[in-house]
Amino acid sequence: MTGSLLLTSAVLLVLCGPAVAEHRFERVSDDAFDIYVDDVLLISHTKDSPFILVGNSDYAYVSEFGNFRITDILQEKIHLDQYNVTELPDRTQLEFNACNLQVSVEIFDRNELTYVNVTSVPTEINRLWFRLTSTGSDEHVYGGGEQFSYFDLNGRNFPLWLQEQGVGRNKSYEITFLADQDTPDSGGDYYSTYWVQPTFVSSRKYFAHFTSTRNGQLDFRNELFHEIEIWGGPDATVFPGMLILGTGETFPEISTKLSGLLGRQPLLPDWLYNGVILGVQGGTDLMLQYLEQAQNEGIPVAGLWIQDWAGRITTSFGRRLFWNWEWDPEQYPGLDTEIIRLKEEENVRLFAYMNPNLNREGNLYIEAHENDYLIKNTTGDTYLVDYGEFFCGIVDLTSPEAFTWYKGKIRTNLIDFGFDGWMADFGEYLPPDAVFFNGVSGEELHNLWPVLWAEANREAVEDAGRLGDIVFWMRAGFTGSQNASVITWAGDQLVDFSTADGLASIIPATLSLGMSGYGLNHFDIGGYTSLYGVVRTEELLLRYADFAAFTPMMRSHEGNRPSENWQYYSSVYSMKMLGRATEIYILLKNYTRGVLEEVTTLGYPAQRPLFYHYEDDPRSYDDSMKYQYLLGKDLLVAPVYLPSSETNDRWSVYLPPDDWVYLWDGTDHIGGGEVVTIDAPLGVTPVFYRKDSPHAQFFRDVAANAPPIPRSPVPTAEPPTTPGSAVSASMDLALSAVIAFCLMLV
Repeated sequence: MTGSLLLTSAVLLVLCGPAVAEHRFERVSDDAFDIYVDDVLLISHTKDSPFILVGNSDYAYVSEFGNFRITDILQEKIHLDQYNVTELPDRTQLEFNACNLQVSVEIFDRNELTYVNVTSVPTEINRLWFRLTSTGSDEHVYGGGEQFSYFDLNGRNFPLWLQEQGVGRNKSYEITFLADQDTPDSGGDYYSTYWVQPTFVSSRKYFAHFTSTRNGQLDFRNELFHEIEIWGGPDATVFPGMLILGTGETFPEISTKLSGLLGRQPLLPDWLYNGVILGVQGGTDLMLQYLEQAQNEGIPVAGLWIQDWAGRITTSFGRRLFWNWEWDPEQYPGLDTEIIRLKEEENVRLFAYMNPNLNREGNLYIEAHENDYLIKNTTGDTYLVDYGEFFCGIVDLTSPEAFTWYKGKIRTNLIDFGFDGWMADFGEYLPPDAVFFNGVSGEELHNLWPVLWAEANREAVEDAGRLGDIVFWMRAGFTGSQNASVITWAGDQLVDFSTADGLASIIPATLSLGMSGYGLNHFDIGGYTSLYGVVRTEELLLRYADFAAFTPMMRSHEGNRPSENWQYYSSVYSMKMLGRATEIYILLKNYTRGVLEEVTTLGYPAQRPLFYHYEDDPRSYDDSMKYQYLLGKDLLVAPVYLPSSETNDRWSVYLPPDDWVYLWDGTDHIGGGEVVTIDAPLGVTPVFYRKDSPHAQFFRDVAANAPPIPRSPVPTAEPPTTPGSAVSASMDLALSAVIAFCLMLV
């Protein structure tokens, strides 16, 4: 009932929008013209600022551990300021000229969208720029894939090359400096991300999307125009691709059109709302002990994620996962029977880990190598990539045989074995100088690679008839991931309260993905990266848990250094608090399910920026609003992302113009349009619901049935940091097992 209520008004909204796009060419002078799409001025060509520019650049790539140093020296940038136009009944043809160079373009409307197709470009150029009109600083621009630092892109430039997001992601942070010292550029910057996408949405109610997969840039630094740069060259099979434009009366309508173009995610399964998915490791016995401990401390558990199911290897960094994606019976004895028993008797599912790389010491690598299923280097040999004291080959997903073989391994080794999902990791490391079966260059395939990886996982699930039941999650993505993957996760956040790479960064990342046409995201509860003395605290872990209750999926991670970081099992209090957050997540199920139906049927993101439903409120567009979101239309969520030492457990929230009710005590805030400050101790995420929501009684019931906040223990001078060191009310894990577990590194 809740889901159908959510969908009713949304469907009516979409049906009211225009069904057919219409572009209009208007000649301004012999040197200038304007093009409108559905009466929105998008292209304004003048002699000084033409629509299209061409040029050349010398560039080179150097990569290490998923970080890329790109040198780019621009040689020339030529304004194609002269034009000729031919207006036909079904399209507009344009030719742009300058310096004996010509670019031909045709513009046509198809269904709800307008297409700008570049039909010819000079062979001697390797760079092309498009310019769309800008109204300056009063315009807001969103999207570009997954952007962790800035939600409003206006005023900045964003490279279109996916990579590791970096450590710290802020050149003014000491930890970013230290990471860059160890491995150049590994600290990242404001624009580094696992998911780039040549797509943006303007506050002027239109979206622009480019079909190119190559490197480039979204540049919003000019007051007069937005400039989109696409790289090409003699090896480009598609250059520069096609520009697709769409408009809408509302942001939901724009989302529906954009997702209709790019694809939508399937509905997540009901069982996901049985509880949290706990990330644990260490073998069958330890896995079961952690499950029993969690259940006895009141944590509803939907599943256990055991990323070390395929075994471990030893390096100087510690113990690492063995990238040979099949069950290791020595690491997990009896797992083949336990995976069945847990699901049938305890309703607990198991989850695995996999990526598209194969350790050359494993039998899967040997099989792939013998069958010529791995990407090559320029000498024709298998391309071996160093992942930190072990070398891997990468499955060539452009080869139909290799693709079929690898998705068969997913089917046999994961699905048929009994796993109900897995982390489908990586996708960003593809070397641009690699050689592929289909003859396309590594540079052109680099951004597209996570889409091919997602398709392999998706097809394996579909072949098993399990779409909508199995959940696999990915961090890397690009155009096409919308239609191939099931849900994403935000990657490897730093285990601190920093805004550029900590808990806070997840919120703009999720919102920017949503505006890019991808509606489902979640994160590692507690964060992941612990380096240079930065370790996870209990407070941080619990703030993550409080936040996760108001997202589509709850899943914990021990991080890259479990023994040094606080875990949910490090104290009874932490387990009680995680259990409470999970109970709230379960209580919200019926509302959340309705929100997810909108993702699947209408293309709306589950987590939405304030302006999405309050487009007439100027303040809702402010970049400071990037740390709040709407879950569906009726819940406003403002996660606490700073430590109590800075907040004194008080938190300020902006309420857009509407009548709001504070979820936890029922206090009315009539009218909105103001900032309110409330108490926000651990266990409390500031959440408000619309007073006129059809789900108001449901929200009141959620608040009434939420468990009380567990009593905080008396603080100790040195809180325990050893996993499993908490004395549980029900059990105390064997010390020897804990010590062995502490030695493990992801």
